[in-house]
Amino acid sequence: MIQDPTLIVSEDVEGAPVRMGELVRIVDTSEDGTIGQRFLGHTGMVVGLVYDDPEMQYPRDPLIQVRVPGVGEDLFFVGELELLPISEARALGDAAEAGLLARGPWR
Repeated sequence: MIQDPTLIVSEDVEGAPVRMGELVRIVDTSEDGTIGQRFLGHTGMVVGLVYDDPEMQYPRDPLIQVRVPGVGEDLFFVGELELLPISEARALGDAAEAGLLARGPWR
């Protein structure tokens, strides 16, 4: 991936698969085991979209930057993420994830 910060979008993009601030759970759909095991099963917040090949990816196929409390940030393919409804997100008992909820923004 090209390490160009101008390719990182931190606001909603019309036609993108996720919106900023949405809560997602990292799931293992990778056949090659590329997901960092420390992220697997955790819940995080979408904080950015990365278009390292804008002509091919924009707007529907970005890498999705997710911040997971107490774990860090990483990039994921849309198929590696499961959107969480707010009702389920609020029911999470983990204190770090509850802190994530407190910071919003929520739609």
